Amino acid sequence: MPHRLAQQFEQFTAALADVTSDEGLYELQVAYLGKKGSVTLLKGEMGKIPPADRKAFGAEWNRVRDAIEAALEQRRGFLKAEARRRDLERVVDLTMPPLRPPEGSLHPLTQTRRRLCETFVRLGFDVAVGPHVEGEQFNFDDLNVPKDHPTRDMQDTFFVEPRGRGGADAQELVLRTHTSPVQIRTMRTRKPPIRIVAPGATFRCDDDATHSPMFHQIEGLYVDEGVTLADLKATLMAFTEDFYGHRLDVRFRPSFFPFVEPGAEFDIGCPFCVMKGCGLCKQTGFIEIGGCGMVHPRVLAACGIDPEVYTGWAFGFGIDRMTMSLHQISHLRLMFEGDVRFLEQFPC
Repeated sequence: MPHRLAQQFEQFTAALADVTSDEGLYELQVAYLGKKGSVTLLKGEMGKIPPADRKAFGAEWNRVRDAIEAALEQRRGFLKAEARRRDLERVVDLTMPPLRPPEGSLHPLTQTRRRLCETFVRLGFDVAVGPHVEGEQFNFDDLNVPKDHPTRDMQDTFFVEPRGRGGADAQELVLRTHTSPVQIRTMRTRKPPIRIVAPGATFRCDDDATHSPMFHQIEGLYVDEGVTLADLKATLMAFTEDFYGHRLDVRFRPSFFPFVEPGAEFDIGCPFCVMKGCGLCKQTGFIEIGGCGMVHPRVLAACGIDPEVYTGWAFGFGIDRMTMSLHQISHLRLMFEGDVRFLEQFPC
């Protein structure tokens, strides 16, 4: 037994010389002095030696244990001193700038939406929001959209429940196809004068390079006594000057929308070529922004506003397309894929 004890100590000493970490020291301590360590197990075999030799073996076992613990502690101190020495000898260039963690930024769509809202707030508009799920009354009926209008078809609109459930008077729920329901909600709860913009997500069954099933719009509404198309044109000209940093021409082209009369598409002079013609404006000098017009009297009446006293105008355009034109983005899908390489190009 004493010979086996001495042999274990020699093996421990040889193994200790190869240990280079605190984790290695702990593993070595467990291997020899743990509950199932080789030195610990030798003490459990003390009953196998003659009674007269047990006292001497116990003393020798205690000496070996103390020697192992002292050697472990000495090695631990040596490793600590070596680590300290290496740290002091490390060459540090104090003139080198520190490595900064990468910073996140707002999505380009969010940047554009906030910039648009800030522009219209400076022009005296309030920002209004509404729910994504709307009843057909607010999304279509109160906006003078006929019952047989194509936009009410399932291939154009996302219905929350399959059509035809419930009674004849049951209110269908849809994912809003525009932010115009926010205008309806505002006119039903506020008295003129009303000046709001309504930014937010909208949903339609559409998907190509310039369309997405979910996209973003911002719509404007102004209702008061004596409001005319001249007010609308002046507002749009002031908006483009504030948003783009310089005055741009605004052009109206006649168009039809159920909720305005008269209605028009409005274009702005291309801010990139200053109306000289470029690939972005297809050499026309103008970029189509959205639709606008005078609020239809039936819409005002549906919201409890007397069309004989008040008039108003409204406009709306896509934030996604505006973001694409601002940054010359080739495909709408790039803004929804979450690719960090793409998003890193728009720091803020």
